[in-house]
Amino acid sequence: MPQRSTPLWIDCDTGIDDALALLLALGDPAANLIGVSTVAGNCPLPQATENTLRVLELAGARRIPLSAGAAGPLAGPTADARQIHGVDGLGGCAEMLPPARRRPQAEPAAQILVRTLRACPGHITLVATGPLTNLALALALDGDIARHARHVVVMGGAVAAPGNVGPTVEFNIAADPEAARTVFAAPWPLTLVSLDVTMDVCMGTAQVAALRAGGGPVAAFCAQTLTAYMRAYERLGFRPEAPMHDPLAVAVACDPALVQAVQLPVGIETRGEWTRGMTVADQRVLSRPTLLAGRRTVQVCREVNAQAAIRRMLRAWGAQPAGG
Repeated sequence: MPQRSTPLWIDCDTGIDDALALLLALGDPAANLIGVSTVAGNCPLPQATENTLRVLELAGARRIPLSAGAAGPLAGPTADARQIHGVDGLGGCAEMLPPARRRPQAEPAAQILVRTLRACPGHITLVATGPLTNLALALALDGDIARHARHVVVMGGAVAAPGNVGPTVEFNIAADPEAARTVFAAPWPLTLVSLDVTMDVCMGTAQVAALRAGGGPVAAFCAQTLTAYMRAYERLGFRPEAPMHDPLAVAVACDPALVQAVQLPVGIETRGEWTRGMTVADQRVLSRPTLLAGRRTVQVCREVNAQAAIRRMLRAWGAQPAGG
């Protein structure tokens, strides 16, 4: 498991689960959050940036640098997820956050990512919890940065699981398939935390109660946003539970033992009428290893220890321990 000396940089489109992921990174002793960048996705870029600044303020982390990035994808229309995250991106819970006391850095996200990775070769783990536009733009500025990242953890995609914005398509990848294709093709170590595992890590009323019992502003905010998240999923016909998409990506960056993964070639479909944004993993290699020859692979998570992941999140957010 990486220790606190392992730096994490989170690139996010701060909606509800991104906010929870940030608070996990700030509360988990195995995480050392050194910077954050924002991208349009769950909500427009200005809202995502404002939400991020206010979440950092809530956690007393106003010294962590934050830069705003891409306001839209490399190609195609800008997506949003207001049906899940609400107009404010936080399920109507933004009013619980303190006002931001600062503005983002003037340097665009792609530039600061290049500069930061080059300054600390082999040390920084990037965790991407939104569309991959900023990472693709950084690669366009300097493709060598892929050799300077310690690791990249991407929350996105659906390999064997159903998609969440189409039969086979997941939101983060579908929001900018061209960027995702670039990021997956780059030669950095990459772990894909897809819907195949995130939909197995869900929180419900018991976890909300534990957070409410924990006291403190972070726990209270997490409880309220989880409640809003659960209601949004219930309105869409799901069980009244909140899947921990983005927090799981941070948890895996902190403790890779939470998941079982395999190395697979992965590509992103950018042209299909029904499959644009589809994450295509060549699972034939599991039974025919000769098909791996000369092909780039990424680590694809297939199983997760859901209870261990949930315990880790609740501890970081200040929930009252079971039996406490």
